[in-house]
Amino acid sequence: MNQSISALGNAVRITRKNKHLSQEALAERIGVCKRTIIDIENNAGNPKFEVLYPLVRELDLPLYQVFYPEAPVNLEMKSMLIKELSDCTDYEMKAILSVVKSLRYTLKNVK
Repeated sequence: MNQSISALGNAVRITRKNKHLSQEALAERIGVCKRTIIDIENNAGNPKFEVLYPLVRELDLPLYQVFYPEAPVNLEMKSMLIKELSDCTDYEMKAILSVVKSLRYTLKNVK
């Protein structure tokens, strides 16, 4: 079995359950039949982009879980940071960047 298909199925199932969505509810939200979600979660197919795109967006699925399942867990934290930053103004990002640089410097020198 293709590792990326398996990673997709596992990520969809876990994320859907964490969001307390049934397979039927998820299918309805993205405009597919329940069987499509079942097949994806059971690694029994290779969804087209037209299905994958709304699925990933609806579940807010981190793409590293699908494309880099072997990646270290810290990618999840990086993804969360990027998501937080995506809503910031330029002014807020400049301030946050300054704080992060200062904090990293401090933490490196504490050791």
